[in-house]
Amino acid sequence: MLKKLFLLSVLLLGPLYVAAEVVLTASTDKTALTLDDEITLTVQLSGVTGNIVMPQLPSLPAFNVYSRETEQSVINNQAVYLFRYTMLPRFVGQAEIGPVKFTYKNQTYKTDPITIRIYRDPQSVPVKQHAKGAPVTKLEIDPGLPPLEADLLRQSYAQSGAPFFLIAAVSDSTPYVNESFQLAVRFYYSQAFYDAPYKKPTVSNIFMEELGQTDGTQKIGNTLYRYNEQRYQLIAPAAGPATIGPASITYQTGRSALSAFDRLFGGAAVSEEHTQTSKPITLLVKDLPPGKPNSFYGAVGDNYSLSAQVTPRNVEVGEAINVAVTVKGDGSLKSSQDLSLPAVDGFKVYPAASTSGDLPVKNGIPQSYKTFKSVFVPAASGIYILPSIKWSYFSPKTKQYKTLLTQPVQLTVTPSTKTENVYNFSPNSPAGGGFQTLGSDIHYLKTSYAPTSNILARCSQYGIVNVIALILVAIMVFFASIGKKSLAQKKAYTQAKTRLKKATNGQAIADTLSHYLQQKLKISTGSLPLKDVAAALSRKGVTPATVQQFSALWQKLDTARFAPEAWGAQNALELRQQARLLLKQLEDETK
Repeated sequence: MLKKLFLLSVLLLGPLYVAAEVVLTASTDKTALTLDDEITLTVQLSGVTGNIVMPQLPSLPAFNVYSRETEQSVINNQAVYLFRYTMLPRFVGQAEIGPVKFTYKNQTYKTDPITIRIYRDPQSVPVKQHAKGAPVTKLEIDPGLPPLEADLLRQSYAQSGAPFFLIAAVSDSTPYVNESFQLAVRFYYSQAFYDAPYKKPTVSNIFMEELGQTDGTQKIGNTLYRYNEQRYQLIAPAAGPATIGPASITYQTGRSALSAFDRLFGGAAVSEEHTQTSKPITLLVKDLPPGKPNSFYGAVGDNYSLSAQVTPRNVEVGEAINVAVTVKGDGSLKSSQDLSLPAVDGFKVYPAASTSGDLPVKNGIPQSYKTFKSVFVPAASGIYILPSIKWSYFSPKTKQYKTLLTQPVQLTVTPSTKTENVYNFSPNSPAGGGFQTLGSDIHYLKTSYAPTSNILARCSQYGIVNVIALILVAIMVFFASIGKKSLAQKKAYTQAKTRLKKATNGQAIADTLSHYLQQKLKISTGSLPLKDVAAALSRKGVTPATVQQFSALWQKLDTARFAPEAWGAQNALELRQQARLLLKQLEDETK
């Protein structure tokens, strides 16, 4: 009863505890900008209730904050607050946005610092001419500015003076296969407009994923522009040419044709429709160099880390050990292949589906992770070593393959203490040889002096009568045992069908089959290899097709038990249906 109350309190209080966890993060829409641009710092806060105060910003000597706004939303029944600070840079050089602090219930939370690089404005530099003519100038951009930002600046200054224009640029025009790079599409405007549907570019030999949009202000010459930027993460799956088609935006200027004034007086609409398009971009995707290690699964990038979590490390024979290997780093890991975990003698390995996702942006570069899960099931007791797991990637910066290693892990496996419903058909058992002592049925009698003669002893004088009585008793016991055995066998199928209806997972279905084989055919599944159980079924008259069907289903149940994530669309209902049909076939063939 106390255990039930404890579990109930955990279920009730668990969600409250999770909801109370405070999460504070800070990010910027860019980490490289010029003096004529602006930057937006976004602070996200969740897990708090009641009256919320503004987070405490650090000292910002390199920036002037000229705009603040707050936004509240509800995600998974939890309030999420966004605090946005729009800032202008003050001087050229490297600047740091220190930790943002927030105090809640006498506890202070901090964000990680963010490094920002501020570059000088583009300069118009005169070009010397040998012949007389109009003066010629060229745009000189800070050479340290990243390629994407530099290209956006170059294109925006070329369009200076136009009230509207749309430009696009990439961070790398010659990426490697599977290397993550970015595309930015900016719509600049210096006049009012409305009704502006945007059409993103089409791509060829590229996977494109949206990263979000931002707004900003930029002064070009004597004109102050606002811009809206759409940013994408791109990955090229194959070497060769790749193309990014033009993006477009159609907008209206002037007075709306659907204004109330026009509808009331029948005036003619004075709105005009315009369309801006960006220039298409052609890329040349480079193939990876030769020399790929066996532990290379297609990841291309930098700043990767590898970690492994093994739980538990002390188990009994037949119990599951969960192994999770996680990779983190720059760019996207979704296109990389799944990790192949090493084989370990004495263990059966059940690989599970990998999971991947995005992490907070770091230094302006999107981050991601990928986790590979597997289940190791030991077949015999002993001390084992899970060897180091290798994972390699290609670094575009160094143009070399690099290999990461996890630390080896010691595993301790002890003999199983479980005595019922054991259905791990392993090639070995804790006792060795594929067999395990389950119990003893030999009982020794104690010696004592003969008892005093009683009525039963005196009846022994009637010899022939005693023989006849013993024969009658033996006959009755024989027929009673046959009836009991037949009744138990008949009940086995009925009980199995009833238990099967209540089974909701692989273990319950396997328990049902194991119990049926024991009751109906006297075949014990405890610690026997699958091939021995299949041979026993054949000796009982089961057809080879049904034996093969049993073996296939048992392997599926084994996988569903230890690695349910790897099963995919195969659910308990389908497994239960297959088990029901198999039971009927076994019942028909062993009558």
